[in-house]
Amino acid sequence: MNEESERIRRRLYGLIYRHPAWSLEQMAAEVRCSLAVADQMCDELCAVGLLIPASAAPCGYVTVTPEAALTRLFSAEERQTAAHAQHVSRIRGAIASLIGDYPRLRDERRESLEIEVLPTPALVNTFLEDAGSTCNVRMRSMHPGGPPPEDLMEDMLLRDKEMESRGIRVETLYSRRTAEVPYMAAYLSDVERLGREARTAVYLPLRMILFDYDLAVLPINPHDSGEGAFAVHGQALVRSLHALYDYCWHTSAPFRPLAAHGADLDSQDLAVLRMLADGVKDEAIARHLGVSSRTLSRLMTGLLDRLGAQTRFQAALRVAELGLLD
Repeated sequence: MNEESERIRRRLYGLIYRHPAWSLEQMAAEVRCSLAVADQMCDELCAVGLLIPASAAPCGYVTVTPEAALTRLFSAEERQTAAHAQHVSRIRGAIASLIGDYPRLRDERRESLEIEVLPTPALVNTFLEDAGSTCNVRMRSMHPGGPPPEDLMEDMLLRDKEMESRGIRVETLYSRRTAEVPYMAAYLSDVERLGREARTAVYLPLRMILFDYDLAVLPINPHDSGEGAFAVHGQALVRSLHALYDYCWHTSAPFRPLAAHGADLDSQDLAVLRMLADGVKDEAIARHLGVSSRTLSRLMTGLLDRLGAQTRFQAALRVAELGLLD
């Protein structure tokens, strides 16, 4: 069909060129096609610029030389290209005029945030001392992992007393395992007497210290505090860190020295008691602890003995009396 159409177009172009006095009907008969097909082929020749409609011509068209048709085609393309270039230039100019304002607009949505790198523990300690001395309202600290060295306890207490004397509100979170270490338990008892609020939790996500509402100190490597810390200056991020701290604070428990209650309970015992108080079944408690039902039974027997209880109901009363789950 394409070859036939091309043949008809070539024949029609040649007839119009050689016999300008013929009608289109005559040319269609000569080419052996219908008048409708001849008219369609002439439209296609007009589209490529080889024919021009002419009402004075018997067939309705006059021919254009291929050279002239190409020249006209190129001229039209050049005009379109020039128009497109002008359009692109206008768009570029409009964008360029906006670019000058964009940094200012972007800055309006940004809050200043500065991150200071403290690459060594010595620099971290010095920074913390300075930040503590300039703190105005509040200091909050979260300490997952093990306890600090025992020889730091005296310095920590002196710093706590100094902040308490300036009316700084101090809150601290430690893991329950850490609070069970004797010297840490003694330290937390002392700091509570100073007016600090101390709580413990089974799990804490991240070591952090927050000073007022615009400074946070976070570890560079959460798994190794020996690699130093970041000091984050700026309210935008510190507000979010305070929200995280609030969640951990409200899901933790006030520090209570276990010895004061006459029961030698560790964090696992307290976790079992909490699940019992919440009505969790033995099978679920065993799965949570990763032990067998028989092992859980032995744990429960030892727990009742230490609480001086014969039944779980008596144990619940004893726990409420001692305030172990407050």
